[in-house]
Amino acid sequence: MEFVQISSHIYKLTYKTIVGIPVKINTWYVLDGENVHIIDTGMKAYAHTQLNIVKSLGIPKSILLTHGHLDHINGAKYLRDNLNIPIYAHEIETPFINGEKPYPNKAEKETTGVEHQVESLSDNIIKKLPLDVYLTPGHTPGHVIYHHKDDNVLLTGDLFFSNAESLHPPIRKFTVDMGENINSGRIIDEIKPSIISSSHGEDVKYNCDLYPIYKFIYE
Repeated sequence: MEFVQISSHIYKLTYKTIVGIPVKINTWYVLDGENVHIIDTGMKAYAHTQLNIVKSLGIPKSILLTHGHLDHINGAKYLRDNLNIPIYAHEIETPFINGEKPYPNKAEKETTGVEHQVESLSDNIIKKLPLDVYLTPGHTPGHVIYHHKDDNVLLTGDLFFSNAESLHPPIRKFTVDMGENINSGRIIDEIKPSIISSSHGEDVKYNCDLYPIYKFIYE
């Protein structure tokens, strides 16, 4: 397990777990004055660690989800119950998280533990955040990424997997529409972040060749 500060306002917790296969999971903590926003919650087994981290950083304000897959939401119930803070996701994603319908590539509805407790990211909520929110469908219909403009750091969830020098697509069996996901990745050339931080992998320094190479290989 590793806990590091990746920019002036953003901290990252990294740990390895088994989700069918061994996988590295990153979750983030974004400071906004005294307030702290949690970006994704990872697995329940690490929720107590997250609880201690967020309390040490400031006043817990909200949980912001990139999407509703297990490895991003499994700790949400524990954190919400112990912190009494709201959970937000994109309005396209909330029906899948809230157990109203299954993802298009799954037969069963999700069991998240926070069914009917996740609110949509309305314009009024987004205006109060220290982050810009971008819809990046493909991995899931309502997948989003978060951009901290002041630090110019992009938190990309499962839009990409990454290593220190390149981007790769998410696992195909968990992705609703891989072609749409790859097209959504073009957003990095509009934002041009200093750092791309994905949920699974290492942080990548942006350069203008990252997306064209990714698209050429995987499209």
